[in-house]
Amino acid sequence: MHFTKLLCLILGLSTACIAMGQDFLKRFKQLDVIRYDLKINLFEKQNKIVVRENVTIQFLQKSDSFQLDLVGRFQDSLGMKISNITLDNQPIKYKQYAEKATIFTATIPKGEKRTFVIQFEGIPTNGLIIGKNKFGDRTFFADNWPMRAKHWFACVDHPSDKANFKIEVDTPSNFEIVSNGTQVNRTENTKNKRAVTHYESKIDIPTKVLVFGAANFEKQTLPRKKNQVEITNFVYPQEKGFKDFEQADTILAYFEAHIGKFPFEKLYNVQSTTMYGGMENAGCIFYDEKAITGKGTINELIAHEIVHQWFGNSATELDWPHLWLSEGFATYLTNLYVEDHLGKSTFLRQMRKQRDAVIRFHSKNKLPLKDTISTNTQEMLNTNAYQKGAWVLHMLREQVGKELFWKAIARYYDTYKYGNATSKDFIYVFEQVTHRNFTQFYEEWICQSGYPIISYTMEEVDKKFKIKFNQNQKENFHFSLEFLVLYEDNTEELKTLFFTDKEVVLELPTSKKVKNIMLDPNFKLLFDEKK
Repeated sequence: MHFTKLLCLILGLSTACIAMGQDFLKRFKQLDVIRYDLKINLFEKQNKIVVRENVTIQFLQKSDSFQLDLVGRFQDSLGMKISNITLDNQPIKYKQYAEKATIFTATIPKGEKRTFVIQFEGIPTNGLIIGKNKFGDRTFFADNWPMRAKHWFACVDHPSDKANFKIEVDTPSNFEIVSNGTQVNRTENTKNKRAVTHYESKIDIPTKVLVFGAANFEKQTLPRKKNQVEITNFVYPQEKGFKDFEQADTILAYFEAHIGKFPFEKLYNVQSTTMYGGMENAGCIFYDEKAITGKGTINELIAHEIVHQWFGNSATELDWPHLWLSEGFATYLTNLYVEDHLGKSTFLRQMRKQRDAVIRFHSKNKLPLKDTISTNTQEMLNTNAYQKGAWVLHMLREQVGKELFWKAIARYYDTYKYGNATSKDFIYVFEQVTHRNFTQFYEEWICQSGYPIISYTMEEVDKKFKIKFNQNQKENFHFSLEFLVLYEDNTEELKTLFFTDKEVVLELPTSKKVKNIMLDPNFKLLFDEKK
């Protein structure tokens, strides 16, 4: 998801617990959803959807009941109402609550798999955005992040649980369907002017990026580069927007060269009418309708969402406090794409801008990068997860160099592709690749809030130039600081000082007159300077 393009969410967002609470922890230990098979009926004149869902579950513990997330319909006209649940063609008991359904079974042994058939219908309160696009045409777009899939299908709506899927969407025949996975077929009924479009995938993904969209599109498939997946772009017929996506294959090739093979069957870039500027749905990226202009100016947005295919969709954070493993990675690896394609100076300007954003954000929000403090997932889409996450990765690259950095990123991905990881998992892989200990770095830069706030004083004594540096923040950090000594004869000298304490004193024997010093001239450290 692209932070700078984030739009406000306006309806139906309940406060969501960030840490893996008792409910998710219980289900994490009890069950694993293997597959979702969804048959969805959409209509031209009404917002109601009708769903028949087969959900296959492997039970990790002996169980006689379990819960799935599904926002129910009770007092008002919105929400999903279950009409029937069967197991082996036999109806079974269930109880539906506001946001969950409890399903009762005979005792199922540990390790067994069962497929439950759930039938329900209703008007989604959120998660599936039904309405009109900017041209007045009717559209349907799933928009699940962070835990809004439960508004339109029954699931374990948490990144810790991944499943493969089949989606069959029954619509009026004028609608084109996009989704994750591979389009298997499309059958049309000329009598009732309806069509059924079938997508399927054997790749496990979290519910936050399992989607479909239905609209009237024009589409363009880019010429296929060697060993590259098919890239198809979808825009509204009134929009001359294909130029915006013409660099998608180049961007994809860049990240494949550095990280590894693209993790999904194909890549769709889709103009959409949803709530975010960009949403990284697995192999089926949605871009806000207003972002598509046909001017070819959204390469960084495209790069950000393509990075998410590896980090966030395939190698997924285990729980929300580790969101920076998705958003920080997408932000910084986009910066590296900028560095390689637009030059070092553009990259450094971007890093400075992002450092300034971190400083402004921290003045009001004292949050660690591994955010165990926030209590709402939506609030985690902030500078901490994006720009600070990017700066932490930047400092790691500065410590180990470009080659080792990319090697560690690729190893981390290869270790956790199609799975889940924590911040500690990432640091452990980084240590294994670089043969260096980053425990202190992890504790200071990832687990505690803040950054160094550095001040200094200078004086000349007995032809020696003394500089006293101080850290002025509450937390203590260990780090290397480069600084440039500027002499009155217009020469300069680059020095490096390692901070092991809050105060460090450095003496510079010199026959020259020191005019001033400049901290971190090459933008290697996340810090603020106290004047």
